[in-house]
Amino acid sequence: MAETTRKRILLLGYLPPPYFGPSITYQALLHSEFARHFDVTFVNLTVALQIGDLEKMHWGKILRFLLILAREFRWLTRRRFDYCCAPVSVNRNAFLKDALLLAIARAYKVPTVVYAHGNNLPDFYQRATPWVRRIINSTMRNATGAIVLGERLRFNFDPWLPADRICVVPTGIEPSTPTPATSPRNHLTVLYLGNLIREKGVFVLLEAARQIQLKRADARFVFAGAWFRAADEDDARTFVAEHNLSDCVQFAGPVAGEAKSRLLAGADILAFPTFYYYETMGLVLLEAMQAGLPVVATRRASIPEIIQDGVNGLLVEEQDATDLAEKILRLANDPPLRAQMGAANRERFAACYTHEQYGQRMIEALEQLDRRG
Repeated sequence: MAETTRKRILLLGYLPPPYFGPSITYQALLHSEFARHFDVTFVNLTVALQIGDLEKMHWGKILRFLLILAREFRWLTRRRFDYCCAPVSVNRNAFLKDALLLAIARAYKVPTVVYAHGNNLPDFYQRATPWVRRIINSTMRNATGAIVLGERLRFNFDPWLPADRICVVPTGIEPSTPTPATSPRNHLTVLYLGNLIREKGVFVLLEAARQIQLKRADARFVFAGAWFRAADEDDARTFVAEHNLSDCVQFAGPVAGEAKSRLLAGADILAFPTFYYYETMGLVLLEAMQAGLPVVATRRASIPEIIQDGVNGLLVEEQDATDLAEKILRLANDPPLRAQMGAANRERFAACYTHEQYGQRMIEALEQLDRRG
């Protein structure tokens, strides 16, 4: 496409650090065909420099947000954009920040597309005060369209937008070179990968580990990620000590790049027993798929659109440690099944979830909205 015909997109989003779903998503998108197909101007919205700051307010974050506002104004006064695509959050302070950024774009006559990386927006609306509800209504009803990560997440925008303006765009990640395991497997490793948040099922997996150890003494459990709350870390370490799990449970801390690849290469199963209220799809599932790991996960949000029960993983009931333990043991005791599911995951990742496929889906979504005017 010639340079003069490319549509101009003002893309507001996040880049790491910290490493969490949306920041990895935008990084992958900017490295895809999306950034070559459109003339993209990206404004980094990151104000929290570590995962524990995401829901805290302090002067450093306020200052960084003011700088973001200045950047948005600068670009809007310099260029004419065809669309502004920006995330919308589902907690009050973050949503008000997003709504302001979108309102500024609309003031410059730029059509807006809202992007949901979280879940349960209608419930957020119902719990909001009347003045916040008015802002939510204005932000959503004035949007040209919306993007969600799965079919099961369409309901987030149903109260405000017609179905043909809600685009389903599953995300993707950049493929990485597989890292071979560096040591022989003399035990079974179950990996939890991601920020350590209680609602992501950390303690459900710890209880499952306690049950599994009674039947599989060779099982090891690695929890890799940053703790979201210091109190949760204290509780987890206390649980490990009280149940004599120190020899089989490891807290590896935050990992990225080669360190993450080594952990995935050394694992046998990925466990993702999330019951997180804001869960959408779990980007870690894509990382596990690329690494060829079978997955044990819940049916939360759009996870069943990624993990087919019995095909490339097993689905469990939420907050049910016994069910989780039984499903992990099923895979632990059946190496051919693990290999079969791992191969299915590699194939599914290559067919659906690379960053280039994600970028193409985003291109199609914006062009679909453009055709509808």
